[in-house]
Amino acid sequence: MKTIKSLRNRELGKRAFILANGPSILEENLSFLKDEITIGMNASTILESKYNFQTDYYVLSDTRFITHPEKSHFATTSLNSQTVRVFREELRELDDKSLPNKTYYVPALQRDGFSKSLQSGYFFGCTTTMLAIQLAYYLGITDIYLLGCDLKYSADSPRFYKESNPQLEDSFTSIQILNISNANIILNKENKRIVNCSKNSFLRPYLDYEPFDSLFKNKVSAA
Repeated sequence: MKTIKSLRNRELGKRAFILANGPSILEENLSFLKDEITIGMNASTILESKYNFQTDYYVLSDTRFITHPEKSHFATTSLNSQTVRVFREELRELDDKSLPNKTYYVPALQRDGFSKSLQSGYFFGCTTTMLAIQLAYYLGITDIYLLGCDLKYSADSPRFYKESNPQLEDSFTSIQILNISNANIILNKENKRIVNCSKNSFLRPYLDYEPFDSLFKNKVSAA
């Protein structure tokens, strides 16, 4: 049994980038993430080889990414062996135990809220992004940047990758916004913050917005 307590404040005082799966993430030059702390989820594994970076942490709460024949590899064999995985407890029995990755299973508590200790569990908020945010807090991250967190689920392209049978999440959008914005309020009280980097995200009225490129001015000018 691996205890998630070993991750507490592991990245204290640093910044991190959460890779949500909205279409806007493809508008960014993710090669800038090579030396940054990253937290991926769901199909973000695809982006690693395309942009030549390795995800430090990977979170999963959706059963589809363990059981679906087209998606299971994203959370298992396609991940870099050094990537630390943090999964919802209910996925434990479905998971591939032969993988070399360090993997931690965290119980889901309730829908709405924010957990400061993943040892106790996490609030799922109807989006895997909430698990990523609570992990970032637990790691001691100060500035959390959201990439591809559009919360716009159009029928033609709800996510950045192609799906044979896309699942839309429109009925949960208000719940997702509520939990992410409330998480930011909690973090602000500790001089921490969540920043939205998606220009057209439904989160624009609730979080500070910073263009992704503006966070890498030296790299942009060099390019």
